[in-house]
Parts: sequence; C-alpha cells; structure tokens
Amino acid sequence: MQVFSKSLAVLTALVIVSAVSAARAGVVLGANEWNDAGADLENWTEDEAYVTLTDPSSGGVDDTGYLQINYDGSRPGGEAETVVYTQASDLFAGDWTDEMWIEFDFWAEDATPGDLEVRFQSTGSSQIWSFNLTPPTPGDGWTGFTASLAYSDSLWYYGEFGGGSEEIFLADLSTIDWIGIYIFDGGTDANSYGLDNWQLMIPEPAEYALACSALAVTFLSLRRRKKKVLLSV
Repeated sequence: MQVFSKSLAVLTALVIVSAVSAARAGVVLGANEWNDAGADLENWTEDEAYVTLTDPSSGGVDDTGYLQINYDGSRPGGEAETVVYTQASDLFAGDWTDEMWIEFDFWAEDATPGDLEVRFQSTGSSQIWSFNLTPPTPGDGWTGFTASLAYSDSLWYYGEFGGGSEEIFLADLSTIDWIGIYIFDGGTDANSYGLDNWQLMIPEPAEYALACSALAVTFLSLRRRKKKVLLSV
C-alpha cells in the first residue's frame, strides 16, 4: 500500500507539471506584432509628449518590425516616465479573466530602464494595477517576459500606495479599459526601447482534459497492479 501511494504521488506530480507546461503554451486571444512597417502602430499610443512611437520596417524578434519607443533627447530632467498602452478591447473584445496572462518581448537599446512594469486600469477606477519586472540591459538583446493576470499581493501593486485586494483586482480586470507597459528612464538622452510580440494568452482547455485523462489511466493501472499483487499472496 505504501509503495502504491508513493508511486501514485510521484506520477500525479509528473502529470501536473506536464499539464502546467502544456497549458502555458495555450491559445493566443489577441496579439500585436508590428510586422507592417510604417504608420500602423496597431492602436498603441503613449501618454507623454517627450515620447514618440514608430514602427520600423526591420528589427524585432523576427526582424519584421516592432514598436519602437523613443525618448526625446531634448527633454528636461525629471521627464522620465511613460506608459505605452492599447485599449484592452482592441487586443481582445471578450471577457478578461484571471486564467489569462500577457507575454511580450522587450529590448533596451542604449540604457537600462529604472523600472519596467505591465500596467492596466479599469473603466470604473482611478487606480492602476502594476506588475513589476526586472528590466533588461542593452547587452541582453530581446528579452521575453510573462505577467500572469491571476491576483497575487506580492506581484500586483494597487495604485500609488497599495492596499488592493483580490476582490478589487478581479472586478477591475472584468472591466479593464487599457493595458500596456510603464517605463522609467531617468536620463536625458535620446534613448530607445522596443516592444514586440505582445500577446494575451489563455490555457488550452484540451490540455486540462488530457492531464486528467492521463492521471485517471495512471490511477486505474496502479489499482489493477495492486489487485494482482494481493491475489498472488
């Protein structure tokens, strides 16, 4: 019985790990890839006059274009922050839930940002939710990031002073207005950053069914094996 329990526990853990890995390769609900060079920014904008957005004809992860974020070199000191964002409904017009996550690639050309965050805001709230990330350095090239839309009080920060709850988070997510990235660049140089392959993801339901089926087969197999052992005693 003890061997049976241990075997089942080990196999259960393996199936769960496999299911999580498979689920993270889930369905793309919405994506911005900036593969059409020119004026098409795919409905992204910035919130500061000293920042401009362009869509180069090359560069990016696949060398097919990306969203270039340019800080003006003539900006005075103190003009360091920007939020580059899109309307949530332009990315995905359905219901946003905490099963989803954001994936994207980011690049720093000349300077390491002081801060890099994923941010979103609800239509009915004056507060912003922030997910802090470790900024890449210029030598890192394109770096992939993931931000889960599941509530975590250690990952998601509410407003300026914190204090948010899961209830508030889920309510704000269900009425999401916009989503994007926050960059803090404390210099005064003409620094550039890049955003590519912005995707809203959700697990593939079939992956969960597959994991449950595999676990059931494992359980039945071990039960049959146990019965054979008992009958032979």
